[in-house]
Amino acid sequence: MLRIRNGRLPIIAASLSLAAALFLLNSGGKSLSANYFYPGLPNQPFQLQATNSALVLTTVILLVALSIFIYSPQYMRKENGKNWFWGGISLFLSAMLLLVFAGDWVLFITAWEIMGFASFLLIATWYEKPEAQQGAVKAFMLTRFTDMGLYLGIFVVILTSGNAQVFHGTASQISTLGGLFFLLAVMGKSAQVPFQSWLSGAMAGPTPVSALLHSATMVAAGAVLLFRIYPLLNEDVLLVTGLVGGTTILVTGLTAIASRDVKQLLAASTSSQLGFMLLAIGAGSPGAAFAHWIAHAFMKSSLFLGAGIFQHEYNSTSFQKLEGTGKNRKATMLAFFIAAIALSGIPPLFGYWSKDGILAATSQSSHTALFFSVAIAGAFLTAVYMGKAVKRLWQGTPKNEEGPEPKQMLTAISILIAFVMAGGFFLEYVVTIAGYGLPSDSLSKVVGIVTAIAGLAAGWLLKESWFTGKVWNTVRDNFSIAGGYQYLVVKPTLAFAGYVYKVELLMQYFIQKTGTSFLQIAHAAFNTDTLLNNLMNGMGTAGIALSNGTKSFEEEAVEAGVYGISATVKESGRWGRKLQSGLVHKELVITVAGMLVLIFLLIALIKYA
Repeated sequence: MLRIRNGRLPIIAASLSLAAALFLLNSGGKSLSANYFYPGLPNQPFQLQATNSALVLTTVILLVALSIFIYSPQYMRKENGKNWFWGGISLFLSAMLLLVFAGDWVLFITAWEIMGFASFLLIATWYEKPEAQQGAVKAFMLTRFTDMGLYLGIFVVILTSGNAQVFHGTASQISTLGGLFFLLAVMGKSAQVPFQSWLSGAMAGPTPVSALLHSATMVAAGAVLLFRIYPLLNEDVLLVTGLVGGTTILVTGLTAIASRDVKQLLAASTSSQLGFMLLAIGAGSPGAAFAHWIAHAFMKSSLFLGAGIFQHEYNSTSFQKLEGTGKNRKATMLAFFIAAIALSGIPPLFGYWSKDGILAATSQSSHTALFFSVAIAGAFLTAVYMGKAVKRLWQGTPKNEEGPEPKQMLTAISILIAFVMAGGFFLEYVVTIAGYGLPSDSLSKVVGIVTAIAGLAAGWLLKESWFTGKVWNTVRDNFSIAGGYQYLVVKPTLAFAGYVYKVELLMQYFIQKTGTSFLQIAHAAFNTDTLLNNLMNGMGTAGIALSNGTKSFEEEAVEAGVYGISATVKESGRWGRKLQSGLVHKELVITVAGMLVLIFLLIALIKYA
């Protein structure tokens, strides 16, 4: 077995892949489009498509993944499951890259499902912990259910177009039902309402897993699917997409504000930020969603990796135990602070430019009043929960003495923070290379800045005592109703499984008894058949013997007797012919002799009678 406990092989592979992506992106200019075909299904080869948009996505994915790979060896040094972790995370990254380059739907589904399986393995890295088991199963089951939407949507596309190729550019729109099928798959993969709860359970895995899963792979795959099928969606589907995204922004934004755990807050934030991308798609601007996808990948991975350093300090992600930790980890706190205010939309950081694009897109959409209002509210909630997170990590008295910060982990975060700080200046150019446009207007810039500042101030002023009571507990638990996932899904499923198990045992007993009875009947029939067979064999043998005897009697006795009689008659005739000579004197002599013999016999009989 290939051992990759120290992560060197994945780091080298990610580095070479990144270099190749940058080379292709640089050599392709603005019109790269290459297709590669490989043997696949009959009359349907597997197809890889290298386009500018795919290479931009690949470059971002590999930059984030490489930083996380550099971060991980020091994080996992004292943890269990190193081989499991590195094998799973390498498979995870490979599946995401395959998804981006997939040129046919069969290959796309393959990558999509491999990613789902890899996420299950990664969340369950520490499988000995019950929360890791539950989180992995929950994520796997919920996303498997919504993946049916992907299959049905692809079925509609194939029926509409007559082939299994993934469309680029202009294409015939599919039916509303087909578009909604695709949206269901996106909602599950990107943890949109009402499927957002699985993402918080995924926090049971190692922090590098959370960073990669939440930034540039698993949940981001839903947005990538939307980028690919955007030309196929009609106005009705786009409206529903925007409504789903807007609802998720508000619901998960409130969940993040009420969270008492830094990783749970970031998980809810991921759902909310993916909601912004769906909102931009619904507003008719895939370019704005594409820009926020790029910016969010760097910002969210930085936040998660920073949270991982705090977690190592206290072996916890609870805000209560992490209070004041930032004072002992000033470099980590600075990186976390930069990423937090970038996500809030403070200029000139990355998030400001991408959030401005979404605000501008919603202000220019055909549903301006609704979409723009939701975008502003979502931007405010984002700033509130990031302000709260910064405050809880900075204020308070740290429980441990200040010590050296992990250099390798900080190096990885520094790479990401460099893009968070400077990436906005290149964002529009990168989006243009990918073939999209990034909307912008002065009003959205001003409103965005004011909203971000107001939200950060509100988050800093929030007190934890305000978030008590049943209402906030419900919000904190992802708006769970009637007990949430455990009561609405897990317990009914287990109860049904128990019922099915009993039915299966009953069927097994019935089949076993029925089988035993038939075996007994077959055994008896076999014995009867054997008796009849022996009887028939005996009768046949006797018949053969009788036939042989009859044949011998016929040949030896009957034929011999007949032959003897025939010979006697023949001999008698011969003697008779001699007696009948035709001479009168001979016949008279014979007659007289015969009469004398008769007279002699009569005298003898009379004498001795």
